[in-house]
Amino acid sequence: MSKKNQNHKIILSWKESDSTPLENLIVSTDESWFKAKHPVRTKEEINFIASLRPDGCPYCGSKNYIKYGKRKGIPVFMCKSCERRFKALTNTIFDSAKIPISEWYEFFIHLCEFHSVSTASADNRNASNTGLMWYRKIFLVLEGIQDDVVLKGRIWLDETFFSVIRKDEVLKDGKKLRGISRNKICTAVAVDDSGTMLIRVEWVSKPSDRSTLAALENHIQEGSTLIHDSEKSHNALIRKRNLKSEVYDTNMTKKLSDKENPLNKVNHLHSLIKQFMGEHGGYDRSQLQGWMNLLWFILSKPFTPAEKFEAFVKRAISVHKTLRFDMPLSKKHDS
Repeated sequence: MSKKNQNHKIILSWKESDSTPLENLIVSTDESWFKAKHPVRTKEEINFIASLRPDGCPYCGSKNYIKYGKRKGIPVFMCKSCERRFKALTNTIFDSAKIPISEWYEFFIHLCEFHSVSTASADNRNASNTGLMWYRKIFLVLEGIQDDVVLKGRIWLDETFFSVIRKDEVLKDGKKLRGISRNKICTAVAVDDSGTMLIRVEWVSKPSDRSTLAALENHIQEGSTLIHDSEKSHNALIRKRNLKSEVYDTNMTKKLSDKENPLNKVNHLHSLIKQFMGEHGGYDRSQLQGWMNLLWFILSKPFTPAEKFEAFVKRAISVHKTLRFDMPLSKKHDS
């Protein structure tokens, strides 16, 4: 039994020495559940890790390294430049002997099914703050994942807004500001006719020429057709990227059914975003782009949970980023 499982004890309302057969069954069942949710590294996982060859030293980046033996079946390497030892998973989110990669799988599936942090953590028999840390590790892996996205052809664009947390709300005469105000965070949402999406937080309350260009300019192919509402900042994008424009006034489209609405393609994305974030009401607003990167990853190809987890693991082991409980969290912007 692993040290982790040895240390696991449920809180008993009876003396262990005087326990009844039924009480023994309860303890045994709980321990079985715990072991199932917190497995040790399997032979298959050890073989997978052993098959990995680092691109370079995770400490200095040098490609001049050599094999330096094994530890518990997993190869150890030594950098000939900085003379530090490392493994294939060193300085990744999986850099922990206590948590095998396989333990992330169910948590990741729940994440793709729009579970909240608390329900995903509870089902995986983790503390809720462990679940929050895992989400933040996922955000680290997915930083910049939309950087190379380029929409083309016919592109539907509209903004959606998130409320700031209550302590940051701006009041006027003791009342919250209404409509698009400083109490909102603007996020640009766009999708083209191939289904390629872009979800970029603009970090302003109301979009401007500057914020719209910063969020979208490098992600729209020149000469495409922009299908949008009457938001004025879109004109800067149209001019900059030489786009054709189809404008549908909000006062007209809000009276139409979803089927009739020419902006329904992007409005459907808005609904999914609100549904997803509705499960995470207490989230840190400074991590909003991390949440949007995660949702983008969930909604993009590949679509099956196994393939999506495979793509995530491959990305996670290719970037040397990790997060510990004593490390400060990054703020707002993608790297």
